[in-house]
Amino acid sequence: MEAPPASAEEKHRIERVARFVARDGDGDMAEALLRRLLKITRNGRRWGFLAPDHPLYPYYLQQKVSEQCRILRPRPAAAATADR
Repeated sequence: MEAPPASAEEKHRIERVARFVARDGDGDMAEALLRRLLKITRNGRRWGFLAPDHPLYPYYLQQKVSEQCRILRPRPAAAATADR
């Protein structure tokens, strides 16, 4: 089953949450907390992508992993010295 097309607003929201979770020192805890808040607020229309059975979850997961890889990727030496 293919994911429904996401609006620009939905993509932006998903990317922000994925970035937050990836940058957090304990991303698993942050993600668990966000899922708990989703259950409490029942705002599935806005935050449903956090649930593994949601059609936009694969996009969220892709964004989270991409951000984690970006964070872990070592910066080239030339770029590191240019920042100084």
